[in-house]
Amino acid sequence: MASYTLADSNQTKLNGSGGIAAAFAVFAVVCIAAFLAYRGEDIGKIGTLVGNLGGGSWFGSGSVDSLIGGIAAGLILIAWFGIGTLVFRYLKVERAENHSHVLELVRNIAVGAAITSLVWFFLGLGGFYIPALAGMVLLFGFVDGVIGLTRVREAKAESRVPESAGMFDKVLLLLIAVPVLLALISAIAPPTAKDSLLYHFSVPKAFIAQGSSAYIEGNIASYLALGTEMQIVWARLLGSFYSERAAEVAGSVVVWLFFPLLLASVFGWARETNISRRWSLIAVLMVASVPTAYHISSSGYIDVALALFVTLAIYSLCRWWREPSNTTAMLVAIFVGAALGMKLTTAFVIAAFALVVLLRARNANEEQAGSLRSGRIVALGFGALLLAGVFASPTYIRTWIATGSPVFPFYMSIWPGKAEGWDVERSNLFQGMNSQYGGADVDKTRYLTAPIVVSIAAQPEEPKNYDGVLGVAFLLGLPLLIFALWKLELPVEAKIAAGVAGIMFAFWLFSSAQLRYLLPIVPALAIAIAASVEAFGERFRNIAQYAFAASSLVAIATTFAWFSQKAPLRVALGGETRDEYLVRNLDYYPFYQTVNSEAPTDAKVWLINMRRDTYHITRPVFSDYLFEDWTLRKFVWESNSIAELRSKAKAMGVGYVLARHDFLFNFDRSTLVDEKKSRSENEAKLRMAKELLLDGAVKSDAKFSLVKLN
Repeated sequence: MASYTLADSNQTKLNGSGGIAAAFAVFAVVCIAAFLAYRGEDIGKIGTLVGNLGGGSWFGSGSVDSLIGGIAAGLILIAWFGIGTLVFRYLKVERAENHSHVLELVRNIAVGAAITSLVWFFLGLGGFYIPALAGMVLLFGFVDGVIGLTRVREAKAESRVPESAGMFDKVLLLLIAVPVLLALISAIAPPTAKDSLLYHFSVPKAFIAQGSSAYIEGNIASYLALGTEMQIVWARLLGSFYSERAAEVAGSVVVWLFFPLLLASVFGWARETNISRRWSLIAVLMVASVPTAYHISSSGYIDVALALFVTLAIYSLCRWWREPSNTTAMLVAIFVGAALGMKLTTAFVIAAFALVVLLRARNANEEQAGSLRSGRIVALGFGALLLAGVFASPTYIRTWIATGSPVFPFYMSIWPGKAEGWDVERSNLFQGMNSQYGGADVDKTRYLTAPIVVSIAAQPEEPKNYDGVLGVAFLLGLPLLIFALWKLELPVEAKIAAGVAGIMFAFWLFSSAQLRYLLPIVPALAIAIAASVEAFGERFRNIAQYAFAASSLVAIATTFAWFSQKAPLRVALGGETRDEYLVRNLDYYPFYQTVNSEAPTDAKVWLINMRRDTYHITRPVFSDYLFEDWTLRKFVWESNSIAELRSKAKAMGVGYVLARHDFLFNFDRSTLVDEKKSRSENEAKLRMAKELLLDGAVKSDAKFSLVKLN
């Protein structure tokens, strides 16, 4: 077991001097103050935002839908556990010296989730998305789950003498619970996040409507790896036994479940690494308090679920490092494969793991056991990564057959693919759009300042500032981690976690630097930081615990401000109707209400710059993917008159046009303007578009218009 103390001389030096602790305290105060200076739009307005939580009644009939949907998601959780427990009856895994039953529980659940995701993928290919089959799959896992839970109750939480929980530990637990509970309440509310309406929720809803996972016309996201979305399909089918609203809640809450599971895995892994209870809790708090983690968990995004599988994969890699066996390699394969089946960016994880495998093989020559020769290590490690690819391959093979490229719709200039509504030009534009995140495309110094900027100045909805909020806890821990890796003894788990996190951070920095794409490394980094702090003296740890708690507290305040801004509590409890909530939070929703109530059921609606929200509309639609005025621009420049433009729209079978137009007619901002053409030509085309989108509007305001094509 690696030592968690310094050499005697260093230990005496650190314990005997208050200089390091004092400097760190000042550093923490400066970082927190700088973070608060950028929080004027959320923490700065928290007094006003809290007022959104009041008004109107609190409880209503909608609470039953929320309850039924939550129960459906809870039943799936038990089924995951049952199926995962069944797997581990045959896949025997020896318990670690400091075995954590908490981590074992999460591991079993995650394996069950990975397997059922694959099951629902194949059921979709066969056209079996029906409620009755959802109940049968649930029953299969639920029975084993209930039996397994009775055994869990008989086991202690950890295989060691439990540490007493002091008042500070209880405060840490309370702080951890706050963002988890706020995320649950927000998850119960109707979805409003862009990507959820674009595909995380709209694709499963469309799959269920057609009874299969056949590609959805116009929605390029239906070609993506959809591992988490398969769970949404399952949950929605179960919830639909009661009502459509219960199905919606079930689908959202089943995604939220990955948040508490991720936090539990962090705690269990930290305890197995022999980190004290307090610093294990601080590691959990560092992850729980990330405002973007709250946003992801409450919005139906998949990045926290991805983070769970990546975290368990890194943990399994650490187990494999200590014990290179077929069983530990299989665990690596399962979790990496599950992550790859959710998102293509897992390729960065595989690259980091490959490097760790090579390092382990280099060290193998120093082992006395002949079975640990470097060749066997390389074969075992790379075999696990290859098996992970096999586990994730069905979704990529399906896309390959349909489009000609397994990575469609990405990198089409390298590996061409073809599908209606997408092409090489849009693929390149998409890559260019992603490169704008982080601002390094115009300021290369951002590569060097990224750790500071992403911790202090990151902002939601601002691509230059990483489109999210991280908080300063990890910035506080970074110099401690670097110093500990340089000078102190750390457990090998902390070194591997830090190494993998560092490699993945570099890939993230030079690809699409969106903050939510960084979440998969946050848990491993939190554990490495906690292990590093524990290598310092007790005096330093006493100061550091308050600094990390304070930095997490201001991050949670940001989360609470976001929660108050949307104010989802009353709709979750049923006191506010679904429509009332959506009108408050989606400025275009009144136009969707008009379409849903007044347009004929077979009337096709052309959506232009409406966030491609096909989830909240109940009529057939046409909408370009991501670049939502692509077809409009094409038609405008191909047409010589408004009559010809309307004729092209009608030829698509469109009866209505619903558009966001506030920037389309602004010459300096409009995406319709062609810089290669003269100003007079561009102005003529803008007038033509204005006639199409405004003349004879059924409903319009300064931002949106709904036009019926006669």
